[in-house]
Amino acid sequence: MRMMFCVLAEGRGHMTQAIAAKRIIESAGHELVAVTLGVNPRRQVPDYFEAAMKQPVTRLPTVTLTYRNERTFSWTDSFVDDVRKTPTILRSMSEIDRIVSETKPDIILNFFDSLAALYTLTRVRRPPVLNIAHQFIFQHPGYVTAPRASRQLRILKHYSRLMGVRATMLALSLHEVPDLPDRRLFVCPPLLRDQAAVLESSPDGQSVLVYLLTHGYAEQLMRWSDAHPQRRLHCFYDKPGAPPEWVYSPSLTFHRLDGEKFLRMMADCNHVVSTAGFELVAEAAWLGKPLLVVPVENHPEQQLNALEVQRLGIGIAESCFNLDRLAELPDRLSNAKFQTWFSSARSKLLDTIEYARHVRA
Repeated sequence: MRMMFCVLAEGRGHMTQAIAAKRIIESAGHELVAVTLGVNPRRQVPDYFEAAMKQPVTRLPTVTLTYRNERTFSWTDSFVDDVRKTPTILRSMSEIDRIVSETKPDIILNFFDSLAALYTLTRVRRPPVLNIAHQFIFQHPGYVTAPRASRQLRILKHYSRLMGVRATMLALSLHEVPDLPDRRLFVCPPLLRDQAAVLESSPDGQSVLVYLLTHGYAEQLMRWSDAHPQRRLHCFYDKPGAPPEWVYSPSLTFHRLDGEKFLRMMADCNHVVSTAGFELVAEAAWLGKPLLVVPVENHPEQQLNALEVQRLGIGIAESCFNLDRLAELPDRLSNAKFQTWFSSARSKLLDTIEYARHVRA
């Protein structure tokens, strides 16, 4: 079967999920014939994604998210910014048409790229589409909810429904809940890269590993490190033009985004501190690393992820990078239950691809 990937390059999760999916489909004898990457010109794309695809990746301007002061997510700013880009978005849609015409995929796997969702919605003659993302689990009645974020949560749920229109949806989840075939909504474990799946967790790590979705949080981390120089911190962030490593102090080093290096350091660390992105939470759960999560301000998806972290007992949530709370975490988590669930990802993905190929919207 010939497949095309459409990937959103917003955060690291969608890209790492695509990398894991590529390994699974090729091991099953399928062929990846094209890759598009929906990019935000204000964000850097890690080198490891194109290296992992091992073929040309077509970068296309897409519908993107906007953060105020590189920290607070804004629905309003995102909408206004994307409306201004309408001519550019239309050109990107035409480029997808061209790629599909030339490569003739049997199915498109969309990793939550809004541009590909628009293509799915507006094209009558096209291959079937399987849309893969953690965000689809928010439609499931068995998932955690957040009453205090009800308005934003409704917006998020409507957005995820719109992303899944005329496609089959594969929702990535940290724990098992039933499929909902009548909604064309299926549930799958996180798609972990090979590097994460084969790592062995060090039982005696001493450092703290930090991941920042946006570099606007770096100042909070510096202030805490200045006050606690005895704790060794390694921080990965997306600051434009940042060197591969920047030693801020003997106790704090900043690293440019590097997928393999990040995973190696996660295996060796004691605790993980991060904004509440799904992919990182899944990797930490796989390795048994306790989490301190700081959801991005005004970001309902991350607020829900933080609630899920606490409900599953794998970490605690904070409103700022108050690393004092690391003292409340154990040195290690039991990860046997997570690894059992995560190991079924291959069969769930391949079964859902086969379903989506034959059931069209």
